[in-house]
Amino acid sequence: MGFKKIGMVAPVAMLAFIGVSTDAVASVSVSVDASSGVMPVSPYLYGRNIYCNEDRGDINDVTDTLSAKELGNLETYRQAGIRYLRMNNGNNATKHNWRKNLTSHPDFYNNVYKHNWDISAKKVLDNLPGVDAMYAFQLTGYVASSMDYNFADWDWKQAHGKNAKQSLNLAGGGQVADDGETLVQAGNSSLYLQEWPADSSAKILTHWKDELKYDMERLKYWSMDNEMELWRGTHDDLPLDFPDNSTVAPERMINNYVAVAKAAKARYPDVKLTGPVVANEWSWCNIRYDNNSEGKAVTSFIKAPDRNYCWLEYFIKRLGEEQKKTDIQLLDVFDLHWYPTEKDYESWINWHRVFYDTTYNYPGANGIKRANETCKWDETITKEYIFKRVDDWMKKYVGADYKYTFGFTETDFIADMDAMTRAVVYASFMGTFMDHGVEIFTPWTWREGMYEVVHLFSRYGKEFRVNSPSSLDSLVSAYTTVNGAGDSMTVILVNRAENATQSVDLNVANFEIENGKYTTLTLSGISGETFVSHENNALKSGSVSVQSEKASLTLPAKSITAVLLKSNKPMTIALPQKAAINTNLIFHENGSWFVDNTAGNVKRVEIFNSLGQRIFVLQNLLSGKVQLVTKGITAGRYLVRVQTSDKTEMQRIMVR
Repeated sequence: MGFKKIGMVAPVAMLAFIGVSTDAVASVSVSVDASSGVMPVSPYLYGRNIYCNEDRGDINDVTDTLSAKELGNLETYRQAGIRYLRMNNGNNATKHNWRKNLTSHPDFYNNVYKHNWDISAKKVLDNLPGVDAMYAFQLTGYVASSMDYNFADWDWKQAHGKNAKQSLNLAGGGQVADDGETLVQAGNSSLYLQEWPADSSAKILTHWKDELKYDMERLKYWSMDNEMELWRGTHDDLPLDFPDNSTVAPERMINNYVAVAKAAKARYPDVKLTGPVVANEWSWCNIRYDNNSEGKAVTSFIKAPDRNYCWLEYFIKRLGEEQKKTDIQLLDVFDLHWYPTEKDYESWINWHRVFYDTTYNYPGANGIKRANETCKWDETITKEYIFKRVDDWMKKYVGADYKYTFGFTETDFIADMDAMTRAVVYASFMGTFMDHGVEIFTPWTWREGMYEVVHLFSRYGKEFRVNSPSSLDSLVSAYTTVNGAGDSMTVILVNRAENATQSVDLNVANFEIENGKYTTLTLSGISGETFVSHENNALKSGSVSVQSEKASLTLPAKSITAVLLKSNKPMTIALPQKAAINTNLIFHENGSWFVDNTAGNVKRVEIFNSLGQRIFVLQNLLSGKVQLVTKGITAGRYLVRVQTSDKTEMQRIMVR
């Protein structure tokens, strides 16, 4: 899709949530301005990770036949409005050999097993129209080569119990003591790994594009491996020599990254690269590169010749230098992971503030305490605002006009939460990312309550975000979107109060609404998995009275409420100059819809129905004004996606 960065949004002043009672707080005021802060909402926010394997996966990537379980999963994705799937299985990606369809995982003795990305990608392309997928390149220089030297894990577990330690390096002839914990002899990785230069990673692009004829517009985004700063610990069977107290480890990682990025861009210039795919809050600032005297992997900051750097700042600095040398954009989406572990309600409902809020003191701040020019531990650093920090580093080292966006491709809204709390936390992440132009969001673990949230945002949210500040954003947030036609608005209100209802006064500007009653959809009090389909879910329909573009609502405690508003006088969507979507390409004239290909750079036009299913595709357009033939299409709302050589436009249209 290629959503470009269109500038940071200044954070609304926030207060720490302190469990305020209904009596203690006056009505929260929410002011929506449909002409302010307009930016496209990336459909890739409505994503998740998918586990692909033969036994327990969401999608089986060993056989091309769809099982009943897979068919059910695919239908759930469609019904919920999932629009993006991260398919590389995290650590399974690092040693993936796409030629032999093999990989090796450090949590299973480094044993080699089958993973066929050709199969899983085809299942998505054939069965999930309107859904795009992400895979990964390998950057270490080594991949799996043979299943002949696997550790006999099944026999071992039968003899010693299922809880035997699984992270030992036993593939390749390794030996373990009878206690199941003590490594007697590590396996020989050269028996099951092979060298894998940069172009071997990149060649999967031409394999899919030219040999298998896959639709690469839907497979455009590629992860640059996975959590490279942890390789010395997570993939310690790899023959990587990272000497202590030097920049060898980060330099080798960056050089490998640059080599693969250049090879990928050469083979498929439209490819979008996501990186550095960093693992967690500690790893944002620290890198694991060598063993200590006890043989255990240690982590530290980077000791460069000029000064010390935390890992992410150094990565951005070096990437900027390499990009200037090559004149090739080596990164498209800045991607990180984060697995917060707090187990109290107040921490949970503030997690979304870690990304941009410069006022929030995060209790779990740890590695970030080294985010200074000496990397000396500084207890006074308690504010994370990690994406804002990255934005500052980008401007410093890459340039004020850098073209990267942001992605967040792994997290876990932990099992300790009840389903409704998890829904509120997930909605807060979703809304925060919409408000700041984040492009990709794919939680790693999928738990109860999450389908309800993605369904509400994806199926009822619109294409463009607009400003809707709240007078008490730490307690009640508003996330507002409008459609491309300018006649429909959805205001999603999140009440984070655990036990108290909250009154909200809603004021809408620059969007004319006729007086009357409008539909509300509320998610509250759910327990367990409640989502079945678009028609069968936990959303409770209600109504709110609107007078002179104003409304008052009472939000249930710990709830999410969508207000669906309409206008008979469509507004004009005025995007900032740098926005990736330009609504001028799609227009309505004399009862018909057209695509403006005057410039002759439109590559592809697609029409999707309300389920996200692609029902029409047009390529190789003639220059000029091209009519979209809608005869024979059932009346209703559709989404049109137009891909040009440098941007993507998405707009809802009404077929009558």
